[in-house]
Amino acid sequence: MPDNNELSERELEILTLVATGASNKEIAQQLYISANTVKVHLRNIFAKAGVATRTEAAMYAVQIGLVQAAPSQFVPDADEDVLVGDVQAETLTATPDAPRWREYTLWAVLAVLAVVLGFVIYFAVQQPGSQASASPAAPGVEARWQLRADLPTPRSGLGLAALENRLYAIGGESAQGVTGQVERYNPDLNTWEVLADKPAPVSDAGAVVIGGKIYVPGGRLAGGEMSDGLEIYDPATDRWEAGADLPSPVSAYALAAYEGALYLFGGWDGSQYLNNAWRYDPGQDRWEELEPLPTRRAFARAAVAAGRIFVLGGYDGTRALDSNEIYQPAKEGVESPWTEGLPLPSGRYAMGVTSAVDIIYMVGGVSGAPAGTTASESEALSSLEYIPTAGVWQEFDAPVTESWAYMGMVLSGTQIYVLGGELAGQPSGQNLAYQAIYTVAIPSIIK
Repeated sequence: MPDNNELSERELEILTLVATGASNKEIAQQLYISANTVKVHLRNIFAKAGVATRTEAAMYAVQIGLVQAAPSQFVPDADEDVLVGDVQAETLTATPDAPRWREYTLWAVLAVLAVVLGFVIYFAVQQPGSQASASPAAPGVEARWQLRADLPTPRSGLGLAALENRLYAIGGESAQGVTGQVERYNPDLNTWEVLADKPAPVSDAGAVVIGGKIYVPGGRLAGGEMSDGLEIYDPATDRWEAGADLPSPVSAYALAAYEGALYLFGGWDGSQYLNNAWRYDPGQDRWEELEPLPTRRAFARAAVAAGRIFVLGGYDGTRALDSNEIYQPAKEGVESPWTEGLPLPSGRYAMGVTSAVDIIYMVGGVSGAPAGTTASESEALSSLEYIPTAGVWQEFDAPVTESWAYMGMVLSGTQIYVLGGELAGQPSGQNLAYQAIYTVAIPSIIK
């Protein structure tokens, strides 16, 4: 059995909650992290502990003394899934005394079903009129870009966040100027609704979800100056509140949420490109300065994958960057939290970036032109995916053939949404969805 010292403090915390029978959603709520982050930790825990099910993980927790006893049965929520090969499957109900041969048989059946699913989807998308593109999350299975209901207020430089299967488009710049408009998209109904405006309209600002609320720091105000404000939206009440001011005004930064905290890198303060790195703790409503970003830049993007934050691309005042700088939060025995990753195939900035199942997806952006250049003045860029564990950049089908930049991009459920931005030199309301993850519902057969 592996040494429990291999598990990080956060992994031990999550393993303890798993052993008490807590669901992914309950763990996420207790630790103020996303359900997707919980899944990433669980995959790491399973690999380090040498287990394949939540039941085995709970028994492992008992063996290493984390808990005294584990629940006799685990019944997952509908959204609790684990990765099986390259296809996701529902976590299975199991009891600690289930014979091992049943588990082996079950996994064999699961593997066969995954293969069958691959063939079913493959032949389905080959029908005339399909618009399929290869899915990096499931080799041999094809996905497609789908055109969804347009964003009611076309705009670029917006913040985009996903919470409980809803998308929130916040602020940005429309044809009428910088706006505080907030609109919510329901993927199930393919409809939009208008919510309470952000008190301080801004553009070139990001948005992240932590603990059921949406955080929008800084941004470029309507008068052209940069904001140092932090505004927090509560979807449950449709109200905004103010958080602690940023250390200094900034816009066009890279933003990520990781382990219940907000991380902000670089940006533009109205006179210079920055290499600031800040961490915001929602529980203490406090900003903390971190070791600076190695490269000064604005309009970079950040994504979390494999337990690290990747800060990608950007503009340094002279050129579009191909930089891939990786931040590893709070790792003991490491001189610097920053390392260099595999550079982008070519420099770009103001692109859309998000991650799914530890793969980073990148769409659009501007290449080889000064910051502020309109998308119509730049060449159309290929869509890319980056697999950190393999150290590989590769292309996947682009959603449009025109140059597209300054958009919002986020994962919600199994789909990646790319919307708004600047398309053909004008603020866009385009809303496209990409099927990044496939799920297979498997009935419980272990009693």
